[in-house]
Amino acid sequence: MNLSVLSCRYYINLQKIYQAKAEADFLAIEQRVRNILKRIGREPYSIPKTTIKSFCRNARKLIVCRYRPIEEELNSPVLSELQKYLTDKDYRFPGLHVGEMDEDISRLKTIAVGLLGDLGCNGSALTEDLINEMCRFGVAELHAVAAFIGGVASQEVIKLITKQFVPMYGTFIFNGIDHKSQLLAL
Repeated sequence: MNLSVLSCRYYINLQKIYQAKAEADFLAIEQRVRNILKRIGREPYSIPKTTIKSFCRNARKLIVCRYRPIEEELNSPVLSELQKYLTDKDYRFPGLHVGEMDEDISRLKTIAVGLLGDLGCNGSALTEDLINEMCRFGVAELHAVAAFIGGVASQEVIKLITKQFVPMYGTFIFNGIDHKSQLLAL
């Protein structure tokens, strides 16, 4: 017998095994769905077989997303530090006044290192170049960076509204100087 014919037979047999397992899994899930619907007082056949079959076909793509509660976000030490900084009567954007650049660099570095320390991160990893660039741009907003961040934010909103795809989990950081982004779980 030809080797390719044997290979085809093995493949067809393997395919039949997978189809039988998929059918058995579908029947088990269908029975579970019917029992749950009956237990909660709904018509057991209110969810059609086609919907259950589609669910079974796509179940491998499911993921459980667990996020921090909003209370935890609002009680974050970072938020209180930022509020303290933003409610300072002498607050101004770093780099707003050219003559005060050195003071702004020093102040921003102190605040950034403090925030990173509160989060348990190494503040010494923060380079002078990044702080200098943030102060150098002052209140300027680069349109390309704003468009990129707006696109990322709108993509995440669409994911949440449509309940499709997996939203980002963590803090998204974009470095417009080096054109790099990173997602951190803090």
